Amino acid sequence: MRLSFYGACREVTGSNILFETLDKKIIIECGFFQGGKDSEERNFAPFAFDPKTCHLAIVGHAHLDHTGRLPKLVKDGFGGRIFSTTPTKDLAQLVLEDAQKLMAEEADRNGHKLLYSKQDVAKTIERFTTIPYNERVEIEKNIHLTFLNAGHILGSAITLLEAEGIKIAYTSDLGNKPSLLLNDPENITDADYVICESTYGGRIHEDSGKRQQLLSEIINSTISQNGILLIPSFAIERTQELLHDIDHFCTINNCQKPTFFLDSPLAEKVTEVFKKYPNFLSSQLRREHADYDFFGLDRVKFTTTVDQSKEIESAPNPKIIIAGSGMMNGGRILHHAKRYLSSAKNSLLIVGYQAKGTLGRRLLDKEPQVVIFGKNIPVKANIRAIGSYSAHADSPQIIEWISKIAQVKKVFLIHGEGDQAIILSKLLREKLNLDTQIPQLGETFELKKPESATAYTADN
Repeated sequence: MRLSFYGACREVTGSNILFETLDKKIIIECGFFQGGKDSEERNFAPFAFDPKTCHLAIVGHAHLDHTGRLPKLVKDGFGGRIFSTTPTKDLAQLVLEDAQKLMAEEADRNGHKLLYSKQDVAKTIERFTTIPYNERVEIEKNIHLTFLNAGHILGSAITLLEAEGIKIAYTSDLGNKPSLLLNDPENITDADYVICESTYGGRIHEDSGKRQQLLSEIINSTISQNGILLIPSFAIERTQELLHDIDHFCTINNCQKPTFFLDSPLAEKVTEVFKKYPNFLSSQLRREHADYDFFGLDRVKFTTTVDQSKEIESAPNPKIIIAGSGMMNGGRILHHAKRYLSSAKNSLLIVGYQAKGTLGRRLLDKEPQVVIFGKNIPVKANIRAIGSYSAHADSPQIIEWISKIAQVKKVFLIHGEGDQAIILSKLLREKLNLDTQIPQLGETFELKKPESATAYTADN
């Protein structure tokens, strides 16, 4: 049995793993590379394996860095089933259709070739097979798959694969707890090998209990300065959590002002998916909102069309604009940032991970000037961040989760920048006495039961 790592190696995006038994090849996620200058080139590059020879694919959750190249995989000849939970299928369809639309518009503007078509997206969604949490399913002869709740976004799953007497646990992205919207990640108690994300492997999130207080302080500061608060937000989970907290703020403050805008058609559609699957939301949230009005949507103005988005500029201050994309590498947030970053009475609030090379990361790193749509924009707005909005587990949470698993032979750390993965690797060795590996891009490992996993070379 072999594991080959073709994405999210010592970086956060591009998740892609190939799992091989004696006679089957299974692709575990197939995401976009994002943020780097060569990301587009890497997304267009041929796969390191032949998609035509692969039998199945597994998707842990719907974020673009885990699903974005699935239509390319199908376009290049993959003909197998794609396993996910039901919400992940629905969300992946929205995410992939939106990504394809944006790529088509960009390709038309700049005369670029298109990575994949609407038809490729449709063919990809047709290949999805959904299974519930905690049901052990034989997906091929003597190969079993179990999904457990990962607590990251709606429908996100930890993958437990069993084949040839070996159990492999893959976190995809492990959720930050406690979450307002989701139950905590489920524990696995038995696995031979663990493939674990390390996005925040060397960090500790701020106290989530202070999140609403911090958000209220930032909103009140915006009101007092009669300014504008920009919040670049991921359409899945982060936006819904913000809507929930904004509803809380408005309830306490009677919400005479400011005006709240959700300038993200994708986020609006995603919110409808959340309403469709209340049983995937936390039991506490369902108890508190028996009417399923989780997000206080009546308090927010939705701007679906481009014209409605443009009209936000003429709305009186103070106002708060939530818009995609979350890392500011595209989407409507760029138009607002171009317009409002140069004023000191305005603020920009970061509520999610910002990959290296993205505009969001440059702003978080306090660059004094950025380029948006070819124009130099001086950054005078107040740049803030609330780390507890992260949907990723931090270092203590990851270590605690892994500590529950008995008899682990090796932990592979992916989906984290090098420094974060290295810190987490050292902590796992020191605290749990575990053998860890930080794969390089393209590295292959042969898994052996019961003793070891060794790097595979042509001599093995």
